[in-house]
Amino acid sequence: MDFAELLGDAFTYTKEGVWGNLNRWLKLILAVLCLGLPFNGYVMRVYRGAKPAPDVDQWGTLFVDGLKLLAVGIVYALPIVILWIFVFGTMLLAGFSDSGETAIAATGVHMLFMMLMYVAEIAIAIIMPVASIRFARTGIFAEAFNFSAVFETIGKIGWLSYIIAIVLVSFVVGIPVVVVIFGLLFVLIIIGGASLFMLKGAGVFIFLGLLLLMVLFILVLAPLFGVFQARYMTRVYETADKPV
Repeated sequence: MDFAELLGDAFTYTKEGVWGNLNRWLKLILAVLCLGLPFNGYVMRVYRGAKPAPDVDQWGTLFVDGLKLLAVGIVYALPIVILWIFVFGTMLLAGFSDSGETAIAATGVHMLFMMLMYVAEIAIAIIMPVASIRFARTGIFAEAFNFSAVFETIGKIGWLSYIIAIVLVSFVVGIPVVVVIFGLLFVLIIIGGASLFMLKGAGVFIFLGLLLLMVLFILVLAPLFGVFQARYMTRVYETADKPV
């Protein structure tokens, strides 16, 4: 698998389709603001292999497709939510138990559920991209949970290549996102905090203004990262039909 080619294609796709098209970019920002549902619907179009980047139109369809993709995500998240409940439950049991033996047992069970939760998160992170793209292309909700077909697709891609592809895009997208967020938080804490300390009441407005600018900046960047990742994973998915 040519990872450089896949990343380059996703970068060009995003640059020409979003960065170089202000009208489409503004519409995608609006799609993110609408609880992200229309943007999820747009991602579904990218998953279907649309090239060049599709227009942001037929908002009703975008909402419906986005809601369907959200439903897939919720179903996949249920095991993690259930494990989180057990994790916090056993943590509370260990904290409020008067018996030392009960506390030790609860701590052991707590660690077990923590490990199971991390394993579930990793498994879902691996399965869900292919499951989502499969759902987008078939239009059948149940196909997102056709695990035999999902594993078969990953097998055609190559398990090692597929995992490397996921880790790679996580770093390519995650590192800039973390840098941007921490950079904005640093500015907010330093300038906003100094304003609150020095200007008292007026500083509150400066702090809130900086916070608003921070949120807007993240909203502006969100379509770029979202489309880039969607296109990249689409290309990874399509390698299942090509010689590796």
